[in-house]
Order: sequence, then C-alpha cells, then structure tokens
Amino acid sequence: MPVPQFCLPVLLILLVLSPLYAAERWKMQFYYNKDQSNLDIRDLKCPSAQRCIAAGVLIERNDHERGSVLVTSDGGKQWSFIDFKDRPLSMFFLNESVGWIAAEHGVWETEESGRAWKKVEGLKKGILRVYFINRSHGYAIGFPNALYETTDGGKTWPRLRAASDVTLAKSEGISYDCIDFLGNHGLILGRVIGPGSERIPVWMDPQQGARRRAPKSMVVGLETFDGGKTWKPATGSAYGILAEMKLAGDGLAVLLFQYKDNFSVPSDVVKVKFGSKPPESVFSEQDRAVTDFLMLPGETFVAAVATPGNSNQVPIPGKLKILRSTNLKVFAEMETDYRAVAQRAVLAAADAHHIWVATDTGMILNLVETQN
Repeated sequence: MPVPQFCLPVLLILLVLSPLYAAERWKMQFYYNKDQSNLDIRDLKCPSAQRCIAAGVLIERNDHERGSVLVTSDGGKQWSFIDFKDRPLSMFFLNESVGWIAAEHGVWETEESGRAWKKVEGLKKGILRVYFINRSHGYAIGFPNALYETTDGGKTWPRLRAASDVTLAKSEGISYDCIDFLGNHGLILGRVIGPGSERIPVWMDPQQGARRRAPKSMVVGLETFDGGKTWKPATGSAYGILAEMKLAGDGLAVLLFQYKDNFSVPSDVVKVKFGSKPPESVFSEQDRAVTDFLMLPGETFVAAVATPGNSNQVPIPGKLKILRSTNLKVFAEMETDYRAVAQRAVLAAADAHHIWVATDTGMILNLVETQN
C-alpha cells in the first residue's frame, strides 16, 4: 500500500529525530546472591571490550574471608571465578594479558588475563597500588612511605630516589594512595599519617560524631613532566581522605575526597593544578557519597551511593547512583537497575562504548543502549 504524500514529511522527521530518543541505562550483568556468603568486589579493570577482571573478597560463614578473582572473555555474558591466595586491594592492567594485583600481603602478577597469578618478589605488605607506563617501567606505592620504581619489568624494585625530597616530622609518615600518568605528566599523591590517624566512623558513634569536625590533612606527593626522569615535590592541604586521582590534561588533576566525620557533604570531586589556583569543586551533593569516577574523552562518570537521612555516612548499602557530565560542570543522573545497591562502587571502561561498574555487594552492571 503506497504511503500518502502528506505522511512523508512526518516520517522523515521521525527518522531524523529517532536517534534523539535513544537512551542508555546500567543493566545488571552479574549478581552474586548466595545464602551466608557475600562478594565484596574491590576493583574492576576492563583492558578490552571482551575482557574484564574483577578482584575482591568472598565473605563466608563466621566472617571467614578469602580472595577471589572474576574473569570474562565475552564482554561480561559469562563470568568465571578464579581462586586467589591473598585479599585484593586494587588492580592495574597494561593490556589484555598482563596485569597486577596489590593485595594485603604483597603484589601478584598475571600474564594470562587474570586466570593465573604469581607473587612478585621484592614487594611486601603495604603496597596499595601498582602502575606501569610500559612493560618495563612501573611503580608501586603504599605505606608507610612506600614508593618504589622498576625499570626491568618488576625483577627489582628500588626505592624512588625522589621520595627522599619529601620531609616530615619523625612521628609522621606518608601513605601514598594514588598514581596516574597522562603522556609524560605523572602524579603520585598521598597523605600524611601519624598517631591517631584512624578514628571510629561517625555512624558507629553518632553522638561523638556530631561533636567532631573533619580535620585538615596534608596532601603530599611528587609530580613529573618528563615521564618520571625527574620529580618535583607537590604539597597542599585538604579536608577528608584522598580516595582517587586522575590526570585530565593541561596539567590538571581531578581528585576525589571523602569525608568520614561530621561534614556538610560526604564527598567532593575537585580539579586542581598544583602550584596554581586553589582546587575547584566539580561535583558535591549532600545525598550522594561518591566512591569513584571515570574520565573518558569528552565524558566523566561518577559512581555514588545515596546517603540515608541527614547523615553523610553509608553504614548499610544504599541505592547506587551513576551520573554523567560532558563539561565537568553539569551532571545528569542515569537510569540504573533498581536492584543495584552498594556502600562502594568502582567504574571501569575499555573505551567510550564499553563501560562497567562493580559494587561491594557482588554486582556488576554495564552501560547499554535502549530505545525509548
């Protein structure tokens, strides 16, 4: 049956506008849901569109914990458990095959996409993160004052000489928590630690927490603009705990601070250029506790958890909230599977079209396109 002439303009308009109705949502891809057992996913890396690796801890009866790794080679359609002899803290993958896990009792390496792991000699307890620029040149950071560099692919790990340029009082140390490189620009950041650094969270003692104010702490680190050949000390002060850092180009860094005490907001994502202007807040809301963020060309994603009532703490899992921005100014909330709850979530991406988020409640979601 021929289409009436008066309908053709309408059909053309619908064809032009149809892409505008395309929407994206975070769909549940994996959910560990077993009686008397919980999966705390602590980190997630996706070196390609097909391969993702999740590392965490299985918490079983009587609070018994054992390390575990989840791997997929088909973009997350199927996930397989791999036994792991330590309790993971963070991961870094150089490519599809080669990666490292910083765990509670040392560092582990894989050359088989996470399906088999061997312990790295020369690095012991206290390493929080590993970062490799290439297969030979890498760094391991942690506490106390743990800052090591390798130029032989991890066979030896001498202390980074520039670490001695950061001076502290005798009773103080540094926990190096974050590292990132963007081209030749590299930044390693940490915080000064000392007696009384760890305190009871507010939600465990609300009355005491209501009387406390978040202390100001010293942020310290090292910055390079020549790929690590030379380093310059970088210092600053901030409230809260530095949880994540990514370089954003033009000498800028984006940092995530989390607040454990009685503070006006639970977290703040800021951008800063060390030695230049003061930090500028990018995202901070009273009812959104940010636990991670992801920067892609032209887009930034924020993973957050809805906080209960007037508290900025998350003592139990809250609704997972993911927001996106194209200008680091305005963030729009995205549709997320109604079952997704967490106290902590981490983001990972192979590219702009393959993005995942994992939670400490054993969930993995990926971003999919839907048609409205």
